[in-house]
Parts: sequence; C-alpha cells; structure tokens
Amino acid sequence: MDVRAMNAEMTANLIEAPAEPPPEGGYALRVVETRGRRTGAPRRVPLAVVARDGAHYLVSPVRDRDWVVNLLATPECALLSGGRREERRAEPVDGVEAAEVVASYLAAMSVPWAIRAFPVPQDATLGQILGHLPGMAVFRLSTVDEP
Repeated sequence: MDVRAMNAEMTANLIEAPAEPPPEGGYALRVVETRGRRTGAPRRVPLAVVARDGAHYLVSPVRDRDWVVNLLATPECALLSGGRREERRAEPVDGVEAAEVVASYLAAMSVPWAIRAFPVPQDATLGQILGHLPGMAVFRLSTVDEP
C-alpha cells in the first residue's frame, strides 16, 4: 500500500473514531486539516497530537512536508475526530521547548517507521535533538476563540 492510500484510509477511520485526549507525555492520533498554500483547498493528514506540560503539539521529522509548509503559510487548522471539528492555531516553536516535545514523541512512539523518519535515535538527548531541530518542525496548538 502506498503512503497516500494508507493516509486516506487512516484519515477516514480517525474521523469516525471517538477522540480520546492525548495522555501527558504521550500522543493521540487525529486528522489535522490544513489549508493548501497554493489552492486554498482543505488538506487532511493523520498526525500524532503530543501532550506535554498541558499543551498540545504537532511534530514533523522534516520541515518540507506539505502539512508543515501549509501551516507555516496559514496557521489556522482543525482537529477532526469522532464527528467533531476543533478549530486550532498552530504556532511554530523551537529551542528547548521543541526539543522536549520531540523527545516526548520519540519516547512514546512504538511504530518503527515513524521513529526511523527522525534524524536522531529514539533515545536521543536534548542536545542531539537541538542539533537537528532546524530540519524538523514543532507546532504548539492553541484554541481559536469563536466570535
């Protein structure tokens, strides 16, 4: 199965599944809807939402993924699951905060291909992660106040 087909199947399943909150120091899978940077069309991708110190984050092992570039262009997004839509704003973070989020994600992750996608080992130190952070992306999610 190719990546697009796998993502499409996972997206459909996650949108219908009830949403459990991500555990502190862990993650929960959600569908994240971004706005296409060129077309403006909605784009959906299954991602892990990481919980750390009461905040929620998205993590990418590389900065050039479409969803990352879309969020850098338009930070408004939505989390979809269990038939619900939760509006969010994704703010890039870096430094120690971002490195700690990457470390939490890697420690909680059990999917081998997801771990291998990172330029650091699963048990990387914060120093190792900080050295590779410019090539990764970490976003803190905040709620969007409804008018």
